Amino acid sequence: MTDPCPITTLPDHKLPDPLPDPPPSGGPPSIFGLGTIVVDHQVILASFPEADTKGEVLEDRFQVGGPVPTALCLLRKFGLKTAFQGRWGDDPFGHRIETDLKAQAIEFDTSQCRSADRSGFAHVWVEKETGRRTIAAFRGSHPIETDPLLLRRLANFSALHLDGWSTMAAIEAAKTMRQTGGLVFLDLGSPKLHLEQLLQHVDGLNCPERLIQRLFATDDLEEGGRRLLAMGPSEVTITLGEFGAIHITGDRVTRHTTFTVDAVDTNGAGDVFCGAMVYGTVLRWETEKKLAFACAAAALKCRRLGNRAALPTLEEIDSFLATAKAN
Repeated sequence: MTDPCPITTLPDHKLPDPLPDPPPSGGPPSIFGLGTIVVDHQVILASFPEADTKGEVLEDRFQVGGPVPTALCLLRKFGLKTAFQGRWGDDPFGHRIETDLKAQAIEFDTSQCRSADRSGFAHVWVEKETGRRTIAAFRGSHPIETDPLLLRRLANFSALHLDGWSTMAAIEAAKTMRQTGGLVFLDLGSPKLHLEQLLQHVDGLNCPERLIQRLFATDDLEEGGRRLLAMGPSEVTITLGEFGAIHITGDRVTRHTTFTVDAVDTNGAGDVFCGAMVYGTVLRWETEKKLAFACAAAALKCRRLGNRAALPTLEEIDSFLATAKAN
């Protein structure tokens, strides 16, 4: 799929509004997710082969992936109520997706979700020694459409997590969540059509550093982050891979270095980082605490293979952070 044109104009800068208070609730925060879900065929190689050569497969597995569902699985592991809206078909991959969501106790409406001709899938190659990965993906045959039932369901949740795909439905869902006083988070991995319209309704934005160059043709991350802030979000976090992350608000820039671990699989680390940032934000943690928490969660995920068994628990993250501070 061809990316939309980069954003090249600098909007008038404004200081974003502070994050709104979460809606009153008798229990812990609850997160609704909307976005892409695929079945990954993860292949482990000793090293990536050169073009027109072959590489021996050391091991392989099928697993369910996607930025939003992986983040929701982490949040569910942390004890929060979660639900997901995606698209898949009545095919073997679709059945695997439903089995996975049920196993993770993530709510979904089969009649709404099982409405694509073909489920999404991805080939994920992982280099054994470094944990690096490269991906080729098909995101499914049908986008999510705006539906009155979907919008009504949002009233039962305190936050919305998006990946930017099915952008028009994401915009309507974000507007609805904002109207109920809830928070909206966006894990933006690539340029999207109608991005500026979507960002008007986003509170917390996460993106990788490579996206700043693609959107604004600059390597200045602070400049890029502030240009994104001017479009609507209250806070922007830019992930730097092995170099950590930078968090930007209207009046403050906070950096956090990464944690050193023996990485075996970096696939999904960004999804875990975003899920952890959502968790810290809905609990109203200060910036330094949630940024360190998210960096630790992503690092711990990289120590094990997979999108589910590799997800860290709250106890593992707390123990890891305590050890890291002691050192």
